[in-house]
Amino acid sequence: MYDRRGATVGGFFAVALLIFSTLAFVRVDLFSAEDFSLFYIEIEMPNGANRAETSRIVREYENRLLPLVGNGEVTNIVSTIGAASGNAAEILVDLEELKDGRKRSITAVLDDAKKLTQDIPGTENVLFRKAQSGPPTSSPVGFRLRGDDYAALERASAGIQEKLASYPELFNIEDTLESGTPELRIKINEERAAAYGLSVSAVGGFIRGVRDGIPAGSIFVNNEEIDVIVRYDGADASASIASLQELRMPTPSGKLIPFSAVCTIELAEGLASIKRVDGKREVSVSAEARDKKGVPSINQEIERWFRQEFAPENPGVELVTGGEFSEFADLLLQILRVFLLGVFLIYAILGAQFKSYTQPFIILLSIPMAFAGVFLFLAVSGTPFSTTVLYAAVALAGISVNDTIVLIDFINIDRAKGMPVREAVIDAASLRLRPILLTSLTTIAGLLPTAIGIGGYSAVWSPMASTIVFGLVFSTVTAVTVIPAMYGILYDPRGGRHFNRLRFAVSGAFGKLAAITAAKFAHGKKNGSAS
Repeated sequence: MYDRRGATVGGFFAVALLIFSTLAFVRVDLFSAEDFSLFYIEIEMPNGANRAETSRIVREYENRLLPLVGNGEVTNIVSTIGAASGNAAEILVDLEELKDGRKRSITAVLDDAKKLTQDIPGTENVLFRKAQSGPPTSSPVGFRLRGDDYAALERASAGIQEKLASYPELFNIEDTLESGTPELRIKINEERAAAYGLSVSAVGGFIRGVRDGIPAGSIFVNNEEIDVIVRYDGADASASIASLQELRMPTPSGKLIPFSAVCTIELAEGLASIKRVDGKREVSVSAEARDKKGVPSINQEIERWFRQEFAPENPGVELVTGGEFSEFADLLLQILRVFLLGVFLIYAILGAQFKSYTQPFIILLSIPMAFAGVFLFLAVSGTPFSTTVLYAAVALAGISVNDTIVLIDFINIDRAKGMPVREAVIDAASLRLRPILLTSLTTIAGLLPTAIGIGGYSAVWSPMASTIVFGLVFSTVTAVTVIPAMYGILYDPRGGRHFNRLRFAVSGAFGKLAAITAAKFAHGKKNGSAS
């Protein structure tokens, strides 16, 4: 194999590139965790609905779902009314565990419950949610709308929700626009009021007196003082707009005029809250997805619609794509920075230890080979690329170089004794073969029960263990084959002048980089001392 070291290295790199090409087929899941065997039905009634109306709707949902109890999937149903407000309710549907005989997934049972209850009228909004497992994450689909025009934000939110509703794989489509309680808005015609000698404050005082009443004194009943409030009969909360407009309002001249002569009344809905980010109003639109494969294309289509159709007519509204994939991209970027810093520190330490620029480069070759094993595992097993896999891959970068470091050190010791490169590489590889295999096998054996789920499969720990196992397999094979061959390519004079030129070029490049870094550090230190 040493005599065919060029073919050996080229073959392994070709295999690694082929494995990395499967990255497009790997699923992405930000936080893979065990699903809790239950789901929630969140019912929101129209604003102003009382508790009795909410209870009636909840009973209707219970009547539709109770026949499912005892079918081997649903164990019980628990309802809570008015936990957050009088017009909200929550129904908890508890399911059998998979190990206890449940055949279908939580999503399948949830879809059946949705079909059974989708025609129940009288609700404002109904959401079916699986119990949150793992750290809190955003919905798979998410958009943030920013701007100063609240009406434009409402139109943009409605347009995006309409677009999202056309995708059958999406459900629980909602926004953060919270509708407030119903209210009566009274608008005063100031010119007409002034003609009758009425000011805005006088009209406001009349309205306050009509609704809240005017204190007229107090009386004592059984030695208890009771305030006497005088107000219009029929002007309470149940009064209609027509009856309020028929009220007679006194003027400074003593005349009584119809309330509608100076005021108009309209029924409206107030705003519960207005969210602001960086001084701008913001509305978020989110949706859950049964299948996350099509989420990136959905995001692109929404962005295209917003850019081509909505934004030209509403230039003050800004669209920001969020959701789970956006969070994953940000997390990946942060971990990549830490990973690159770790690789640089490994290279710096090895360079100081071996007093070489190229030998640390050879050692670091085991890292991409280990990653090739990770991606092969993800592609073959169908395991999603999650944060647990990502953390395991970062840890693998430090584990995979251990065997290679010792192997390179043994080769250098043999060469220091005067042994030719070929004999030194073959001797060191032969001596270190058994220790390298034993070290890797013991680590793999310790992780294998967790990886294959002996005693119970874990959606968190099993992928993490499998990542390290497959990465170690590839890095071990690399340590006993590719690394000796690469060392021979760069250091064996019989390797050919092209390989020698490559070694000198690599050494020169790293040497220049180190010199530039040292010069900048010295220059900065000099400037700091001068200041």
